[in-house]
Amino acid sequence: MTRGVIAWLRVLLASIMLGTLAAQFWFFPTLAGQLAQTYPELDWLRWPLLAVVIVVILGVQVGLVALWVLLSMVESDSVFSPAAFGWVNLIIAVAVVDTVMVLGAYLVLSFGVGANPPGLALLQLALVVCGAAFALLMAVMKGLLRKASRLDAELSEVI
Repeated sequence: MTRGVIAWLRVLLASIMLGTLAAQFWFFPTLAGQLAQTYPELDWLRWPLLAVVIVVILGVQVGLVALWVLLSMVESDSVFSPAAFGWVNLIIAVAVVDTVMVLGAYLVLSFGVGANPPGLALLQLALVVCGAAFALLMAVMKGLLRKASRLDAELSEVI
């Protein structure tokens, strides 16, 4: 991978991190307050749902940090080390936890309180499908990393 690609990827990861911070500390708290004013009968859901959203975003941020570390390992040519598997496992775990939390929010809003607008319900379902697909993709990538690590080790023994 060229240095230019790595540099651009770091710029994009940093931009995503800044966007998630803005969403976490400004956008979603403001939106939750506005929704509580618009729908006072659901005011009791404001803080629990905001907490879920903030935790899900925190999971994304943890995944971004793990990606940054893996990118550094690629840059230093140490990605085939056992340490890389821990970071990949962390990304998979965060994706699964975030997906389950979004699914839980969908179920509570749709069937628990019966107050899930169609647009939000579709967004939640899309996030669940994308989150599950991402977790499975990362599991496949972990398998490829494992195989490449074995081949790298075998090649090192031959040389």
